[in-house]
Amino acid sequence: MSENNPLKQYFRKPGIWIKLPSQGQYYDNKPSDFNDMGEIAVYPMTAKDELLMKNADALLNGTAITQLLNSCVPSITSVDTMPAIDLDAVLLAIRRCTYGEDLDIETQCPECSTRNESVLNLNHFIASIAIIDKFDPITLDDGIKVFIKPVNVKQLLNLNWVQYEQVRNIQQAEQGNMDEKEKVNLLQKSYNTLTNQNLLIIGACIDTVLLPDGVTVTDSTNIKEWVEQISQPEFKKIENGIMSLAQKGMKKTFNVTCQNCSHGYESSIDLNPTTFFV
Repeated sequence: MSENNPLKQYFRKPGIWIKLPSQGQYYDNKPSDFNDMGEIAVYPMTAKDELLMKNADALLNGTAITQLLNSCVPSITSVDTMPAIDLDAVLLAIRRCTYGEDLDIETQCPECSTRNESVLNLNHFIASIAIIDKFDPITLDDGIKVFIKPVNVKQLLNLNWVQYEQVRNIQQAEQGNMDEKEKVNLLQKSYNTLTNQNLLIIGACIDTVLLPDGVTVTDSTNIKEWVEQISQPEFKKIENGIMSLAQKGMKKTFNVTCQNCSHGYESSIDLNPTTFFV
């Protein structure tokens, strides 16, 4: 970028300042431009950003998301380690300062299946962003306390890509001339790949394990091995605790009254980048 460009003063400027639920925790490098209110600048998308968000391959492999964040929140220099609780808030803010405060959304009534259209004010959701100071540990039946941290952007994108690849492989097997034994082997391989990826993410999201005798375990290798050997109910309890963190930090639900049968129901904003910016 040329420092002598006479048009530089007309480059895009921050469209909104938002709080980060994590307040910069869990990043390799804490975002640099927190103001006195603990807020960070978010810029609107450029035309290049918008085109990238319509590129299916770039969305699936995560390139579009990382480039979007680099462009619209330049003070976050360690995008890979950005916690998912911040990602939702930032994506909402990017859309708000690019396309305006209104979001048209369609939901389906669970009572009569009518499709209902709503217009949401994104400022309402941005105002609900809450700071998360700490996460309560998960206590297992044997008294072990598991201290967790949120999934980060890199882990989330890796999981999405692995899931997509395995689904694609299975679809190709169903559509091809593969015999039954080969299909079973492929299904088993896909299941193992997804399971291993999930184990890696859950292990990486455990910060400390506190044993009943007071001994603390922080070594990532020891924790990973332990995660692989615990019972399914114990693993599920830890997994559910980690995944529930993604729901913290910002309200994403809203109430709808069906235009056909007047039934009231709750829905939520889908912040999936593959559809959110279309």
